[in-house]
Amino acid sequence: MDIGSQILKLRKQRGITQEKLATEMGVSIAAVSKWETGNSIPDIVMLCALADFFEVTTEELLGRGTKAERIIICDDAKLIRETLRDIITKKGYRNIILAENGRQLLDVIEQETACEPYAVFLDIHLPDADGLELLQKIKARNKGIKVVMVTADNSENAINKAIESGADAYVTKPFLPQHIELALNKVS
Repeated sequence: MDIGSQILKLRKQRGITQEKLATEMGVSIAAVSKWETGNSIPDIVMLCALADFFEVTTEELLGRGTKAERIIICDDAKLIRETLRDIITKKGYRNIILAENGRQLLDVIEQETACEPYAVFLDIHLPDADGLELLQKIKARNKGIKVVMVTADNSENAINKAIESGADAYVTKPFLPQHIELALNKVS
């Protein structure tokens, strides 16, 4: 992610207008617009001021280092959970929670209301729950939670059902690391 995209993302997350950010930073609205579109980048002093304003590190503002967004992986197969965790960790995410069934997933989401997950990687077939029903419950609770369905079923019917139920992305097993990276990029 480039710095302009990061500034835009942080500004929108906090519900701040370009005008408000410009006023707070002592710059023109055009300068903020140029940052966000990538036509200009803030100087080092301004980067530090922006990081302070948004209460992030300069590394986070630059899109480097550990990503604080929470990701939940829910799959009944331990190997799949661990493989997904390893792939996602290599992309810089460190706040990863593993759940082996639907009950654990819903418990985690319920307990973490202060910090909603960035994404949920969800198996369609769990021993205690239907993944598509879980998907609908998650989306009903908070449409902002991104859900990536993970399954061995790559039939057109299964994919269509997942999309109709609100899935933001769909990955079939067996998957390659690039497939998970593409799904992460799609939901970011």
